[in-house]
Amino acid sequence: MNNCTDIRDIADIEILKQIVHEETEVDTTKTVQKEEKEVTPELPLELSIKRRLDELPEKDDKTVPPLTIFRIPAHICEEDKMFYEPQVVSIGPFYRGRENLCAMEEQKIYLLQNFLARYCEINIKVLLQEMRLLEDRARQCYAESINLDSSEFVEMLVLDGCFILENAIKWFNNEPHRLKNVRWATINIFADLFLVENQIPFFVVMKLISLIQADQKKSTELLDLLVQYIGCFGESRFVDIVPFQVETHSLCEAYNLVHLCYQLFVPKRSSYQSNPKHAPASTSRRCRLFSSFKLCIYPQPNQGDEKQMNERPTYVLPCVTELLQSGIIFKPKKPSADALDITFQNGIVEMPLVSLDPHTKTIFLNIVAFEQSRGDEFLSFSSYIWLMENLVKTRKDVVALQQCGIMYTFDPSEEEAALFFNNSGRMVWLNFSEHYFTNLFREIRCYYDGRKNKFKNSTRV
Repeated sequence: MNNCTDIRDIADIEILKQIVHEETEVDTTKTVQKEEKEVTPELPLELSIKRRLDELPEKDDKTVPPLTIFRIPAHICEEDKMFYEPQVVSIGPFYRGRENLCAMEEQKIYLLQNFLARYCEINIKVLLQEMRLLEDRARQCYAESINLDSSEFVEMLVLDGCFILENAIKWFNNEPHRLKNVRWATINIFADLFLVENQIPFFVVMKLISLIQADQKKSTELLDLLVQYIGCFGESRFVDIVPFQVETHSLCEAYNLVHLCYQLFVPKRSSYQSNPKHAPASTSRRCRLFSSFKLCIYPQPNQGDEKQMNERPTYVLPCVTELLQSGIIFKPKKPSADALDITFQNGIVEMPLVSLDPHTKTIFLNIVAFEQSRGDEFLSFSSYIWLMENLVKTRKDVVALQQCGIMYTFDPSEEEAALFFNNSGRMVWLNFSEHYFTNLFREIRCYYDGRKNKFKNSTRV
């Protein structure tokens, strides 16, 4: 019995030795491999990154076209897809191939056929050749790499560019076509054409126009036709707001259709024209920044005086209901020069009629998204949306504006209209010290606070 036990013990010891030996060998191997990695001059990751850097084309940043077609931030788009994603037709690469948009791809072929029949001086070979010459430039306009090969990308430019023009021509000439009597399709196509993510560069459309009309006068006429198409639908959406007269060369330089719409409906003024009676003392931007910096380090006892209060940025305003209770009056602006033609004088706010329907909301939000993707200082339409978000907080504010004749909504409830403005400012970034409506904010706030303080003093007496 003891002999058997001894034999088992010896066997167990041998197994343990073998295990220890194997583990030691593994540790030794790992140590050697680690040392080899440490002395390796370049890691595979470094080589991979270097290879990708070498593959980038050598281009001067000054000659590279600016990024002009962007994605909406995911956290915004996910909650309001209906305002940012096409419902009927895909234009450009971002939504190409989506199942719910495939039906319109067949209509694009029909419109291409009509387009070629209309202009016999060009053919599909010419179109493809010209689009191939624009391919690299067009790809560089998108804020991300496009996963389409050369043939697919060029085909997309031809089909989408011709669709935009032929659709506008048929509308202008009141020509019969397959979708003419489908009212919802006509309206939804228009809305889809003005989505920030649903775009091709406008120079593609301009190239098609130049191929069709070699004569400069005729080219201008075709561009004017496209502008009238945008203006007619846009005017009906913005309610009695007539498109601006924009010089042809400015239209030709548009980035895309959203930019074209922006040029036609958003005013070129740099800021709201203040009412001199309530306007704060003018100070340069540098002085304001220095003043704010100085106050942070050396607080002054008289920080609350009116002049300093006027120089501080006003971030928020009371809502319409509160402003009405303070004695401020709201009136519709008739006639109004543009959607941002809002004035405040002698306690009266005058503003153009706001019509809220799904397509108005879509245009509003996509113009803001376009504006936020640019480097403009005043961001006029973003400032307008921020103003409306301040004024409209609850259904009571919507009802008040309706009663004043300033707002008309197709929403099933006033709560839904209020919610739209509550959420619309999520993608708005502004420099609150000098955005488009900075002075309007200050004037209303100054008047409101003055009325409030006067009421408090009268109650104490």
